[in-house]
Amino acid sequence: MNGSASAEQLLIIDPCAETQARIARYAANSGFSVIAVADPAAALVKIQEAAPALVITDMFLPDGAGLALAKELKARHEPCPVIVMANQAPEPLIVDALRGGAVDYLHKPVAEDELMSVLQRVQDFLPCHPMAVPGARHFSCELTVDSDPAHIPDIISWLLRTTASAVPSAKRMHIQGALQELLFNAVEHGNLEIQGQDKQQALAEGCYEQLVAARLAQPRLSERRVTIHVRHERSRNCLEYRITDEGQGFPWRTALARSQEVFDFEGASGRGIFLTRAFFPNLTYNEQGNEVTITVPLE
Repeated sequence: MNGSASAEQLLIIDPCAETQARIARYAANSGFSVIAVADPAAALVKIQEAAPALVITDMFLPDGAGLALAKELKARHEPCPVIVMANQAPEPLIVDALRGGAVDYLHKPVAEDELMSVLQRVQDFLPCHPMAVPGARHFSCELTVDSDPAHIPDIISWLLRTTASAVPSAKRMHIQGALQELLFNAVEHGNLEIQGQDKQQALAEGCYEQLVAARLAQPRLSERRVTIHVRHERSRNCLEYRITDEGQGFPWRTALARSQEVFDFEGASGRGIFLTRAFFPNLTYNEQGNEVTITVPLE
């Protein structure tokens, strides 16, 4: 195992404490930081909190949850490789797991040499932050997405994995919350021109999806895009996220001035700005109000 693996987290999902301990001991010898849970529900929480680089799960969890987890992570575009393990699993089931999203298979009880071989094979699947490249001074990427709010969770997941994998978990959760607020504002209020009161009413009446579908059916609105530009400057030791929509903008100066009194806000977009500024007080807008930037210090 090369030195780049030393900072990687490995998540073990197995109800057996002895199996957890065995794999944790072997993986720790290879430099992995190990966390373990007993079931997929707890695993999904840990994946959101800790963003592990690798998952090892038992195939035969109740209701086929081990296989379902591999398929779900693949469907959510989580760049988090999943290794499945079992005691004497039928070959067709192993093939199904690999086709469904798992990258490798382990026999139980897991032997150290087999685990080391599998970990070595999955190195090419492990995410690597661009700034981990020796000598790297600057990294930037630009992602343009459509205006369907249903895509936002997957977009945020990709952004966190690609640009914030090395950020401490607490700060990464702050970034996640900020991106959620700002992207929903850009898509709903900016591009689709859904006012805060209209959204709240639609949610209360259970017709939010119909409201979004009606807006996306309008060519003038459906052709609009959101652009997310991310920069990492080693010299400044910070991440910068800039989100631009193609809407008409909004009176951001009034919103920022009122953000000191959050309980007087009208609409979810104002509360979103307040929450984002609570973690990133350097939040800024362009003159028009259709582009917002947050800077994340990495000290």
